[in-house]
Amino acid sequence: MKKQILSLLISAACSACIVPAKASASTEALAVTGDVNCDGEFSIADIVLLQKWLLAAPDTGLPGWEAADFCTDGRLDVFDLCLMKRHYFTGSEQRLIWSDEFSGDSPDASKWSYELGNWKLDADGNYITSGWGNNEQEFYTDSNVSVHDGILTIAARREKYTDPVQGEYEYTSARLSSQHLFSTCGGRIEVRARCDSGRSLWPAIWMLPEDSVYGGWAASGEIDIMEGWGSDPGKICGTIHFGDVWPGNTYLTNDYIFPEGDSTENWHTYAIEWDPGEIRWYVDGQLYSTQTEWYSAGHSYPAPFDQNFYLILNLAVGGHFDGIDGVHADPSIFENGEKHFDIDYVRVYSLNSSFVPTPVTSLPLEAYIEGAEAALSNKDGETVVKISSTGSLEYGVMGLIRGNKVKAGEKHTLSFDVSSTAVRDIIVTAEDSAYTRYLDEKLTVGPEVKHYSFDTVFSEDMSVDLKFQLGNIGDTASAGEHTVTIGSIKWE
Repeated sequence: MKKQILSLLISAACSACIVPAKASASTEALAVTGDVNCDGEFSIADIVLLQKWLLAAPDTGLPGWEAADFCTDGRLDVFDLCLMKRHYFTGSEQRLIWSDEFSGDSPDASKWSYELGNWKLDADGNYITSGWGNNEQEFYTDSNVSVHDGILTIAARREKYTDPVQGEYEYTSARLSSQHLFSTCGGRIEVRARCDSGRSLWPAIWMLPEDSVYGGWAASGEIDIMEGWGSDPGKICGTIHFGDVWPGNTYLTNDYIFPEGDSTENWHTYAIEWDPGEIRWYVDGQLYSTQTEWYSAGHSYPAPFDQNFYLILNLAVGGHFDGIDGVHADPSIFENGEKHFDIDYVRVYSLNSSFVPTPVTSLPLEAYIEGAEAALSNKDGETVVKISSTGSLEYGVMGLIRGNKVKAGEKHTLSFDVSSTAVRDIIVTAEDSAYTRYLDEKLTVGPEVKHYSFDTVFSEDMSVDLKFQLGNIGDTASAGEHTVTIGSIKWE
C-alpha cells in the first residue's frame, strides 16, 4: 500500500510537469544528462532540485525535466532519482532497458511464462529427470502465482497434486521464466524481494543461457543472483556454474550474512553487475562477492558468460539445497498455511561497458553413444569426436543438435566443414520425433577438409533434431581408432 501511495503521489506531481510550460527551455539541457536546472552542467544542485520537486516543495520547477528521465519512460519518480545519484557519485550511467513493476493483476505474459511440472525436459520435450535435477519435491503450476498492490507472490503450498504423466506430489509452487521473451548479455539485474522462512524452502532469482551455444549444463553457464535457505534465513548466496557438461561442471559461490536481527523475511534488493570478465553481487547496494575466473571447456574466456541469459523466479520445496535429508521437505512448516516468495520489481539496466554476445563460429554438438567407445568435445569453431570403436549401429556414435523449431514453408540451411583421420562414411539427417527424415545425406570423408551445405524446406510446423551419425556405416567398423572433426556448423 505504501508503494501505491508513493506512486500515486509522484504520478500526480509528474502529470503537471511532463509537458512543462517552458518546454522549449529544456531542449538544450538534454545535451547534459541530469542537468535539470539548465545551467549547462550536472551537479549536486540538480539532484537536490529533483528531490525537492518529488517532495512537492513549493515553487519548485524543473525546466530540464527530460534530462532526469534516467528510466526513459516519459515520467519522473524516485527510481530516476536513485539512478541520478548513482550516475553522479559513481560516474556510472545506467539506462533501464527492461523491467516489471507488477502493476497489473496477473503476471505480464509478454514478459513471463510458466515452467510447469516436476521433471526437466530435453529440447524435444522428453522427460529426462525428476525433481528438476535437484530432487525438488514440488509440482510447479500456473495457479500458485498472484499479483496484488504491485507485488508478485509465488505461493508454496502443502497440497496433493496428481498429474497423469508425472505422478503424485505433496507440494505445489511456481516458477516463472523470461526465456524467449527477454534475455540480456551483461548489465545490472536488480530484484527487490522477501521470502517466508521454513526448513526446506528454497527461493531463487537466477539466470540461464537463452541458447546453450557452448553445450549442455553447465558448459554454457548459470548465474544465481540470489538463493536462500529457508532453514537459515540469515544468509543468502550468489553463485556461478560453469566448466563442462555435467558431470564435468564446477562452480564458485559466496555467502552474504545479514546483520543480526535481519533476514530474507524482510525486503531487500538483490543485484548483480555483469561486465565482460567480471560479475559482482550486491545486497542493498553492498558488494559482497566478485568473480572473474571461470571457463567453458574448449572455448575462449570469457565464455560462457558472454552470451544472452534469461531470468527465472521460483520457490522450490525440498531438494538437495535445503531438503531435510537432501530430498524431502518438512511438512510442519506449512502448519499455518502457505509460504510466500514476494517480488516487488525486477529491473535490468545497461552499464557503461559495451557488451554484446560473442559471435558463435560453430554450433555445439551433444554426444550420443550406444554400444560404442567414443568421446565428443566442443571447441571454438569445431567439434572433435574421437572414436575407439564404432560398435555395430549406424547411430552408435552421434553428434546432435536437438529441438530446432521450424515452421511450414521455411527453408533452412545446414552447413559445416568435416574431416576424418580415416576414410569413412557418415550420415547427416534432420529428423522429427517420429524419426521421419527431412534431410538424409550419406557422405564419404577423409583427411581433406570438405565443406557441405544442404537446404531443407519443411511442410509443417515441427521440431527437428540434426544428427551427425558416426557409427558403423558401411565397413567403418574396420577403420579402427580415428577422429572426426566437424567445424563451422551453422543452422540458418
